[in-house]
Amino acid sequence: MSKIDSLLEKIYERNPENGHYIIEVSLTNYAEIFNEWDYAPFKRKDINPELLSFLEDSIDDIPLEYNIDICFYLAEERQNADKENLITAWFRTFYTFYIEIEKNKIKAILQSSAVYMMVSAVLLVVSYFGVLHQESVAIYTLTEILIVGGWVFLWEAMDRLLFQRKTVSKLIKNYERFRIADISFRYSKPPEALRVLRI
Repeated sequence: MSKIDSLLEKIYERNPENGHYIIEVSLTNYAEIFNEWDYAPFKRKDINPELLSFLEDSIDDIPLEYNIDICFYLAEERQNADKENLITAWFRTFYTFYIEIEKNKIKAILQSSAVYMMVSAVLLVVSYFGVLHQESVAIYTLTEILIVGGWVFLWEAMDRLLFQRKTVSKLIKNYERFRIADISFRYSKPPEALRVLRI
């Protein structure tokens, strides 16, 4: 067992059946999963911002090679199988929706990067001819501006391709882990030793 695995198992419980790390959340009732200011029915509600922040912070702790499960502790709630199924389906729909949004961001990054690279190529090619014909101060100055502009556009394209796309790709992978996570409900208080969100 690696050092990271050893540390993770001190923070997160592990599902003995599938080896997934379990993110545990302690709530009073089902309604606390959702944004308290959203009065829509369960199927169309938005997630509780505090819960969302906790889930995203927790999944960042867990390396991408591991899948996760989510366990909601509802100490003051009576079990309702219909609500469990509804919340589980809503949870998957919620993250499916945001996966598609992030995929569209990837497409936008690729498209804008292509445009920036084309602009960079045009500016650098034009500046090359300016270097060959530096008969005046004006042409020299314009050539320098074109060179700087060409490299700026090229850097912006590379930044989007190498860094921004990587950040969004990681977010998509995390959202996918949430989408396929096994979700369980326990009607008791959570263990005190583990990292648990208490709302």
